[in-house]
Amino acid sequence: MRPLIGKLDMLLLRDAPQKCCSKRIKDRMRLLKDDVQKISSYLDELSEVEDPPPMAMCWMNEARDLSYDMEDYVDSLLFVPPEDPSLFANNIKATRSLRKWFSRVKTSQTQVISAGTLSEFRRYVQEAIQRHQRYNLHSCRTLRRRFVSHGPMVLPRPYEETADIVIDGRMNEFINSLATDGDQQLKVLSVLGSACLGKTTLARVLYNRFRKQYNCRAFIRVSKKPDTKKIFCDMLSQLKRQHPLQHCREIDLIHDIKQYLQDKRYLIIIDDVWAASVWDTINHVFPKGNHGSRIITTTQIEDVALTCCCYQSEYVFEMKHLDDDHSRKLFFNRLFCSERDCPEQFKDVLNEIVETCDGLPLATVSIASVLASQPVMSIDLLTYIHRSLSSCFSASERTRQALNLSFNSLPQYLKTCLLYLSMYPEGYTILKDDLVKQWVAEGLIYTTEGQDIRKDAESYLDQLIGRRFIQPICVNYNNEVLSCAVHGMVHDLIAHKSAEENFIVAIDYSQKNVPLSQKSSSFFVS
Repeated sequence: MRPLIGKLDMLLLRDAPQKCCSKRIKDRMRLLKDDVQKISSYLDELSEVEDPPPMAMCWMNEARDLSYDMEDYVDSLLFVPPEDPSLFANNIKATRSLRKWFSRVKTSQTQVISAGTLSEFRRYVQEAIQRHQRYNLHSCRTLRRRFVSHGPMVLPRPYEETADIVIDGRMNEFINSLATDGDQQLKVLSVLGSACLGKTTLARVLYNRFRKQYNCRAFIRVSKKPDTKKIFCDMLSQLKRQHPLQHCREIDLIHDIKQYLQDKRYLIIIDDVWAASVWDTINHVFPKGNHGSRIITTTQIEDVALTCCCYQSEYVFEMKHLDDDHSRKLFFNRLFCSERDCPEQFKDVLNEIVETCDGLPLATVSIASVLASQPVMSIDLLTYIHRSLSSCFSASERTRQALNLSFNSLPQYLKTCLLYLSMYPEGYTILKDDLVKQWVAEGLIYTTEGQDIRKDAESYLDQLIGRRFIQPICVNYNNEVLSCAVHGMVHDLIAHKSAEENFIVAIDYSQKNVPLSQKSSSFFVS
């Protein structure tokens, strides 16, 4: 509800005569804002309960739906060209995102604040407050609460993919074989393994280590529902360092890529291939030659890996779970910089947590990041995490539970920003500048007067990267993240959480029947 409170503040600060000409209306808005703040505090309190009762869940959904209705109305009042942009609070006037948004709204549709509508909303809010009291939801304070970290956790400097993976002996052999391979024929290698074993991270380590040895290079993400035209556009823009024409046909893109790669030594990573048919389509763009070019694919499906490598199994590298030594190294390096720095009283239970993570890099790093974000570590907290992970039987369940624990530990402002990413398709590369502007435009960034709202938004992004919810894709020489993406399992988690809270409805173009009976904060078609 914080975005709604911020937008009510913006309305109160405005002084345009067609908006706030009546003291009576301003007074009603202040009363409405006070009631919204009260219901927001109740919602935050219940959100921290680990397993809220059904009555509490029902009340929370009703409160969110009411806030979405109110925010829709306030948006219809705010998003018109202001007579004096300097009257906007918190430096929002400085963002291009809102200027662009404002310019698209027709001034002829300008609305006047209705005292009746404000009174009606206030009545609904007061009824929600009364239901909270009638259901005795204050008693939920006695229930077990989720642990929530306080204070930012800064992204490690410099950012390195190797912080999220331990290069063991098998991986070293694979990397060295690529480095010493003198075969000049085009060769396709494939990294095979189940979800969350670090395939993408290993591929990026290979890409960054060897990229300068090739004339041109590209790192392409595919995902379960690939858009082949977008894949070819992305590939061409990375290879030629310029964006292709917007209305190019797919067949023209294939021709351009093939022609550009002719007689060049190139390195291409094709990440997350789910179907042999997709590989067959992509493979058409690669000219055969004797310049020592290499293509590396990653996949969870053995038949796809073999298809990519023309069924030459020696070119398939299968990822394994980390052994105990490498798991501990990954965990303790993330948490304490080294195992030697771990306090003695926590060693036993932390070793049990590492063992429960079962050599899964994503689960291991996620739990280490949760603990690194805690101001104080306690045996009770560690025991709770160990018990939560031990209740899971399969590797995928353990990773989901680790991500769920990590999500639940986030402060509310970071949860909202993370849920916003569920509107992007899985595997989508997100430009940092675009994401920061969108967060600001949606009112998701909270800042005090005099602070730079863009820097605050960037710090939110750094915190989510630091907690390993967001993966950097492109990082410049100053270690500044330029683009990022969300891991597939993280995307599944936030899509589920977003649906639970009616926060965003994201519809894929291939979906035919979509139930739209529920309200939601945002509606997005991809």
